[in-house]
Amino acid sequence: MEKKNRMTLIITVIVCLLPMILGAVLYNKLPEQMPIHFNIKNEPDNYASKSFALFGLPIIMAIVQAVCIVVTSKASKLKYNEKPRIIKIMEWFVPILTVFIYIIMIEVPLGSTVYVGKSVCLVLGILFMIIGNYMPKMSYEVGKTMVHPVPKDEKSFRKLIKIMGYSFITLGVIFLILIIWV
Repeated sequence: MEKKNRMTLIITVIVCLLPMILGAVLYNKLPEQMPIHFNIKNEPDNYASKSFALFGLPIIMAIVQAVCIVVTSKASKLKYNEKPRIIKIMEWFVPILTVFIYIIMIEVPLGSTVYVGKSVCLVLGILFMIIGNYMPKMSYEVGKTMVHPVPKDEKSFRKLIKIMGYSFITLGVIFLILIIWV
């Protein structure tokens, strides 16, 4: 693994594990059963033990992040010299999502009124808009390794990737609009 990928791996795994400090500080103030899933009415409908929720989930997310970085770095090494910007952005999705979800998971039992559905729509909307923004900037060489079936020429690829970019941005906007109704 290259030095840049190793540093990304270390930093992003640390970010996934950092929320455990907050969990340790607030451990005595939290209930024995922590909400880990919510229904459409913003009511908890699944619970986990406090220890698992506060410490197990960040560890699982750190492992998922490590696997994703290792697999991505091996695949990118085989296919292209420089990682596409979209992959660099996606490397940070799991750590940011982990911190975001962890904060929500702690705020709810402490009495905060967090609208989980709105929060999820916000994160997904922003993610889809970022992906949609960078999609049309993808090079044909990188696109051939990521889009299947591969378009027969660069003109077809450009048209396809532009439509996909607009579609992702539209989905992102829809998610952001859904915040009003959720």
